[in-house]
Amino acid sequence: MRLAVYGTLRRHRPDVGRVEGFSLVFPGTKSFPALVKNPNGKGAVVEMMEVDKEDLSYYDRYENVEGGLYVRTTVDVEFDRKEKEKAWIYVAGPLLWQNSDTFTEVPEGDWMSGKTLKLMDRVDEYDYQEKKTRTI
Repeated sequence: MRLAVYGTLRRHRPDVGRVEGFSLVFPGTKSFPALVKNPNGKGAVVEMMEVDKEDLSYYDRYENVEGGLYVRTTVDVEFDRKEKEKAWIYVAGPLLWQNSDTFTEVPEGDWMSGKTLKLMDRVDEYDYQEKKTRTI
């Protein structure tokens, strides 16, 4: 099966899609994002990666599923070619909800957009992305 990633696990993989019915947010901090169910949300950009049971076990530990930081579930990922694929994804768990006073929406639902990088004061990465995009 595949895993849809939207935040710190993104690595500029070429297989990119979108999940609808969610909002991508900063849960009280701009260090990492979280996905929250929201029928009126703007959705989120995701990258797809192949995973096996061992990989999922590793990512469950990374996302602190056992501690309640995130919950792993399935979601439909939509692609430009109008196809859909069911994939695993991590959404905000009870611990994030309990410990976050505010949820600020991530611009364009895209953790790697120029607007998001500027908002996070990661301008050096924004400049790098802009240069990389222009040279391709």
